[in-house]
Amino acid sequence: MKFRNAIIATGLSVAAVTPVASAGFSANYVGYGNFETHAVGYSSSLAWDSSVAITSFNLKLAEHKWDVGGSTVYTWCAQLYQGVTSGTTYVFNPVSLENAPQTPPAPGPMGIVKANVLRDAMSRWLESDSRVVASAGTGSAASAAFCALGWEIIHENFGSVDEATLVSRLSLTNGAFRAALTGESAKIYGSMVASLGQGGWRSIAAEGWDSPTAQDQFRVVPAPGAFALLGIAGGLAARRRR
Repeated sequence: MKFRNAIIATGLSVAAVTPVASAGFSANYVGYGNFETHAVGYSSSLAWDSSVAITSFNLKLAEHKWDVGGSTVYTWCAQLYQGVTSGTTYVFNPVSLENAPQTPPAPGPMGIVKANVLRDAMSRWLESDSRVVASAGTGSAASAAFCALGWEIIHENFGSVDEATLVSRLSLTNGAFRAALTGESAKIYGSMVASLGQGGWRSIAAEGWDSPTAQDQFRVVPAPGAFALLGIAGGLAARRRR
């Protein structure tokens, strides 16, 4: 059975089984893939229902494109308070999704419930290469919508809740995380949120990329053993550089 079709029983906080890596790997940041720019704000101390005003900045809501051992890999940002620079090579440690992102800075590891909801979203809206499914809409708007959904799930302070309650508290207008989506991206975001948990909580093989100095990432694991393959690719690339 494919991971994309696996179902997590409703109400249970059960994380998908994810392989554990033994070593880090090198990835060169190529730059943004599909993206849109929208106003985004984050104040880590606020509760999920807070309406206190926060400062927003125009940010690119985007898929990220990497060269890992000569292969193109797509990921999504898991951490607003750090960044990556095009043309720069970073060393990441692959971790289970619930253990991403690192802290500091905020928000810290997302935990099992957030990871379960994010896996459900990834299963429904991402292809095996981590790009948004073509049926979601235009690439730029769909990528912005999924990026906003990922940031909201990872960064919001939902409290100790189950998956269904977490989804009921998703909002881009209140809470610690805010995003002013407009037009098609706002419509696609609404469709993504409405799909979560429908017919049961889906799962998919996924991983986080953690770094103490760079923006942490997450992605779909396209095939069993991808952790090991990334480690091998990173090691080969490092040996070529030496």
